[in-house]
Amino acid sequence: MGWTKATKLIARKRPRLYPIWDSVVSQVLGTERAHLNRVREALRADDAALHHRLLNIRDTAGLPEEISALRVFDVIAWMDGRSRGLGERSDLGR
Repeated sequence: MGWTKATKLIARKRPRLYPIWDSVVSQVLGTERAHLNRVREALRADDAALHHRLLNIRDTAGLPEEISALRVFDVIAWMDGRSRGLGERSDLGR
């Protein structure tokens, strides 16, 4: 099993604690393998400004409260990376 599928399984069990790793998000963040600490630090920085911004985005999009700020981050980072042509073809569909 690859990194992407493994982190998706972990994130499914711990949606508020564990980010999903894939090559697109890794390139957006500038990390090679795992980016757990980098994401955690970003969400806590500046009195949790990013965390609150992600919750505002979730609310504006009309998503339920069950969707964590971390999941919103995963989606936005992935969409941004794909729109810039980042990632490997092998990650498509994962």
